[in-house]
Amino acid sequence: MLACLSVLVMALASAHLYLDRVIRDFWIHHLEQRLLREVRFARVHLSEVANTDEDLIPLINEVGVRLGVRTTLINGQGRVLADSETDPSDLSTLENHADHPEISAVRQQGRGTSVRYSNTQDIEVLYVATAVPEIGDENFVLRLALPLRDMGHIKQRISQAIWMTSILGLCLALLLAYATSRYISRPILDAIWFVRNIASGRLKHRTLRVGSTRELRDLGTALDDMRRQIQTHIGQITLEKSRLEAVLASITEAILVTDQSGRILMGNGTFEKLFGVSDAIEGRMPIELVRHRDVQDAIEQTLKTGQVVFLDLTRSDSRERHFDVQIAPILQDDHMAGSVTIFYDITELRRLERIRKDFVANVSHELRTPLTTIKGCAATLADGALDNREAAQRFVQMINTHADRLHNLIEDILDLSRIESGALPLKTGVYPVHEMVDSVVGQIRPLAKEKTLTIEINTKENVQVQCDRKLIEQALLNLLDNAVKYTPEEGKIWIQTRDFKHGENTQTRIALEVKDTGIGIPLSDMDRIFERFYRVDKGRSRAMGGTGLGLSIVRHIMDAHGERVYVESEQGKGSTFGLTLPKK
Repeated sequence: MLACLSVLVMALASAHLYLDRVIRDFWIHHLEQRLLREVRFARVHLSEVANTDEDLIPLINEVGVRLGVRTTLINGQGRVLADSETDPSDLSTLENHADHPEISAVRQQGRGTSVRYSNTQDIEVLYVATAVPEIGDENFVLRLALPLRDMGHIKQRISQAIWMTSILGLCLALLLAYATSRYISRPILDAIWFVRNIASGRLKHRTLRVGSTRELRDLGTALDDMRRQIQTHIGQITLEKSRLEAVLASITEAILVTDQSGRILMGNGTFEKLFGVSDAIEGRMPIELVRHRDVQDAIEQTLKTGQVVFLDLTRSDSRERHFDVQIAPILQDDHMAGSVTIFYDITELRRLERIRKDFVANVSHELRTPLTTIKGCAATLADGALDNREAAQRFVQMINTHADRLHNLIEDILDLSRIESGALPLKTGVYPVHEMVDSVVGQIRPLAKEKTLTIEINTKENVQVQCDRKLIEQALLNLLDNAVKYTPEEGKIWIQTRDFKHGENTQTRIALEVKDTGIGIPLSDMDRIFERFYRVDKGRSRAMGGTGLGLSIVRHIMDAHGERVYVESEQGKGSTFGLTLPKK
């Protein structure tokens, strides 16, 4: 605005100077034409009236009075002969006018004009001169002089009028420019406000109206269409983002996304959970969270070559975990935009693989031992031991014992297989606890008597549970069998019930516990005692004829019921195994 005002002021000043010059030139030209007419009239008058030189002075005075201008008569040598404003006695004191411009022009062209400053009158004067026909024997020059004093006043008034008009025009122009700029800029400001709202994400506002001109209406329509399209696209992007977040949250694999420089952009909840991340991960390097150099190198290799990389990862922080890792590039317009790393948690697969291998090895070992013994006894009998009745009887007893061991092992494996596969349907009912306990104790008491063990039953009367009685009795029998095996002679075994408090329904469950004063279980073995064929004391277990499947069968029976089995033990002081059952 200030720049426009400066330009307008400079333009007005230039126009004023130009008009001032034009008015001066016009006024001087007008006066010049007037004086030319008058000097021609005066010349004719002088040539008709004057007969001698003595007649010139009164005629010059008369012409000056009639025309109202200073009239001067100059001879051919430039000497002033008469002047309407100079006393005749003072004419000799006047300077020679031969070199004045208007006098020189008369000698060349017959007439001349000039405007110059007069020292005698202290003002600018317009001079017009013309040759006078011969009066007597001499040529003369008649000059009229008009002071431009009145022109200065006129110029001042005209200049004032021009300045007033200019200032008024400037004010009107400024008002008009301001109104026009407001009329034009207001729609533009509305459009700017509209675009800034869109840029800040505020899309739900009124439709834009930006003026009445066709161009502004088209601009408003285009901006409003843009707003609706952006709103639609943002809605679609938000929906897709929500879907992506839901998918990422539901994926059980850990996912890590990096940019082209290898810094983390995002990771899903599974990644944060598996790798124990609690702080913000954006902008960090993968090695800071995964803490494995191979993963960092694989990501850098993918970002460099654009190839998919696979690797195995094992972490041993709080517990050992195994991952199958796949790193793939993210391409955008054939340019590397980043990478995505997927961590497949194969810890359970590795554990199952280990269990499978252990199972095969243990079954092979458990079958080999009795079979080797049976084969040896049979070979000994075939070599002649049959003739020795006492030896034959001993070998036959050994064959029978190991055959029973094989039979028990196969039965346990079959039971475990049926329970795990679900091929053994549950036949649930409501049964008194004391009846099931008495039935199992009756089967195990002969073995307890052989080791002079005391079995004490502390079950609540009239307590009933809902279960498959046959399977629960089998689980309880396995627990009592272990208690008898691992409790030294003259030890004690308790069978007891108590209310089980765990979770929300603490009053609807009962715990059936088997407690002994046996050797106990080391803390390092507590997590593995329910695995197949796992034994705390392998040599002692085999000597007692155990298969190593009893506790595994118990766990699977309780899993089939949707219940749990738990253990509390202290090495050298005994163990307590408990089964939870719904109380009715």
